[in-house]
Parts: sequence; structure tokens; C-alpha cells
Amino acid sequence: MRDVWIDTDPAIGVPKCDVDDGLALIQAFHSPELCIRGVSAVFGNAPLSKAFPIAREIVERFGPPGLSVYAGASAATDLGRSTDATRALASALEERRTTILALGPVTNVATLLQQRPELASRIESIVVVAARRPGQRFFSCESQPIPFPDFNFECDPDGMRVLLDSPPPLVFAPWELSSHVWITGEDLDRLARESASGTYVAESARSWLALWETDLQAPGFNPFDTLAVGVLTHPDWVEGFDARVWIEEGAPDRPAVEADGAAAPRLEERKPYLVADASGLDRPGARPARYCFRPRTAFKEMLLERLAREAPGRS
Repeated sequence: MRDVWIDTDPAIGVPKCDVDDGLALIQAFHSPELCIRGVSAVFGNAPLSKAFPIAREIVERFGPPGLSVYAGASAATDLGRSTDATRALASALEERRTTILALGPVTNVATLLQQRPELASRIESIVVVAARRPGQRFFSCESQPIPFPDFNFECDPDGMRVLLDSPPPLVFAPWELSSHVWITGEDLDRLARESASGTYVAESARSWLALWETDLQAPGFNPFDTLAVGVLTHPDWVEGFDARVWIEEGAPDRPAVEADGAAAPRLEERKPYLVADASGLDRPGARPARYCFRPRTAFKEMLLERLAREAPGRS
């Protein structure tokens, strides 16, 4: 079993917010390849004031008995500030070498590396849901009007810079990896029939699925963070390459949004991009990492089975 710490920004149950962190937590708890040593919450898909209790609820319902959840950063400005999450993660690393699964903005993990650099050698690897290939835009379907952002990275680019400048091995499980997997209404119906865990997933994901079907005219939704769990449980099922990763500035790939939600033209504005490429060996500031981009088709069936599985001692 691989010892894993999960840092996450769950919003499952919050209207019009991502459900994939919640699904990834349940998937991880139902994966015999993993021993989950702790869970920390961070801002992102939902404010920390919502993400933290959501994480606790999922752990209480589906996690192993006695597993604790710790509150971390509430904003990118908390980078470098000690929290319950960073202190607990430091204690876990002092006890044993651990893999960190970073499902949200990396503020908590970056703060740990800033405050306790001597613990970097205790990190087996950090799996991060972020990054893109050069020039890549995040369109999951042809009818999608506006590309997705590289959300976790864009929430805290400075935190990502800390990771890129730190020694632990980095593995990126980006949008591209999840774009090959679709969860449909039929899949949710199946989950609802199979178990109490499956029913919880199906009921929680209905509104998220409806948003994709209505706004994007998509056949389902991409279960983003679940692919990062799959990188740990089934590494042979995930195709990737050894890359160099860096941050560069470029023109915005999404329109500006006014306070009322209306799109507005941008004026000579630039934004950071987290870029991974196999040909960036000589690029100044680039560091080595693993970039994952395509799962086996068997991944989806495995995911559905684990979402419906009941953990030992639970029903």
C-alpha cells in the first residue's frame, strides 16, 4: 500500500460547483492500493468555510475510522502562513515517507515546503492536478464556448513556483488526462442502483451533470481529480512522458468577466501559464516532471466500481 496525504478543495453538494474532489476522495478511500494518512482542506472550488466541512462529512461517511481532516489556506495570500493543515502534514511526514495528492490549489503544500524544507526528502512525490502543453486550450467538447481555466494553478501561481523550485518529484495529472473520460446520466443511474455510496455520488452529481449538458451541450462531465487518484492506483494504465515544466506569461485564453457575469474585452493583459513539454530541456527555469495525458479505456469502469464500493465496516 502507498501512504498518501490528500490535500483537496471539495465542493460536492454546493450548487453549480465541481463534484470531482468529492468523487476522488471516495475513490481513494475505496482503493486498496492506498493508505490515506490524512486529509487537508484548501480554498478553491469552494471557500474554505465550505470546503472544510464538506471534507469532514465525506471522511466521516466514507473514510477509514479515525481519519482526521485539517483546515488549511483560505486564500493564496495565506502562502507561507502556518495552519492546522501544514502542521499536521509536517507531523505525518516526520512519521513516514508519504505521497501528496494535491487536488486543489497548492498553497498548503507550498507552505509546508517553505516552512519545513528539510521534510522535502520525506515526500515520495507530489501529484498535482494542473499544467498544459504549449498553446493548449481546455475545450472538452466542440460546443464549449469558453475554455476551462487551469484552475488550481491559476488560484495560486506563486505556490506553484515554490513546488517547481523544490526537490520532491512532481507528477502532473492535468485537464488533458481527464478529458478522455465522461461520466453520463446512465453512469449515475447505475451508481444509484448499486450501493449507498453510489447513491450519494449520483444524487450529488446530478446538478453538476445538468450544468454540463445545458451550458456546454456535453454528453456528460469530465471527473477531473479522479484521474489523479488513478495515477497512484493504476500507474500502468496512464500514458505520460518525462517533461520539463515551467511558468510563462502569455495573452489571456479566456475573456474577462465583469461583476455581473458579463464577458468584457481585455486590455493588454497577460496571465501566467504552467507549461509542460518534452522538448523544453534547455529552457531556463524548467524543471523535470512527469506529465500524464491519456488513461486506458478501462479506467472508467474501475472508477465506477470503486465509487459504488463500500469500504470495509461500512454500509
